[in-house]
Amino acid sequence: MPVGTLSGASQDLQIERLLAAACRTMEEVPYCWVVTASGGGGANARAVKAFPNAPGEDVWARWFLTNRVGRKATEIRDTGRATLAYQQSSGDAYVALVGRAAIVDDDQEVERRLKEVYDPEGTLAGQLVAVRVTGERLELHLRGVTAEPWGRGRTWLDRLPDGSWRLVD
Repeated sequence: MPVGTLSGASQDLQIERLLAAACRTMEEVPYCWVVTASGGGGANARAVKAFPNAPGEDVWARWFLTNRVGRKATEIRDTGRATLAYQQSSGDAYVALVGRAAIVDDDQEVERRLKEVYDPEGTLAGQLVAVRVTGERLELHLRGVTAEPWGRGRTWLDRLPDGSWRLVD
């Protein structure tokens, strides 16, 4: 059913269902792709370990660590944006979280996440910064949740200034 034909309550229920499935997918996937805009108009993608948000933090904020002087950090500083792309190993769920990206050069933020990273020599901390991506848009393909035929088109949610989400036609 096209979005425009859903009643307010039905659309709210559909949005809640989509958000819950997207959140579940992001929580279940340990690594995601971070995509940043390059200076030449292209894009660069790299796999990163995804870290969940802290308790009480915006549920649509996601974190990863990167080298403080690497290309990824430079592109994020230049644009202030990134896309995190998650896909379950089954191939049945894909979520792209698009939003503002901020370099957080704070030892405590790095250390909190570094505990989950294999670093037997303990040399990584000084080389890394944390990156927080705060979602403004979600693009979803979730088998059994998004409209069939699965894999054609997209389901897209935009975040409003008050933090709520709206389904985009």
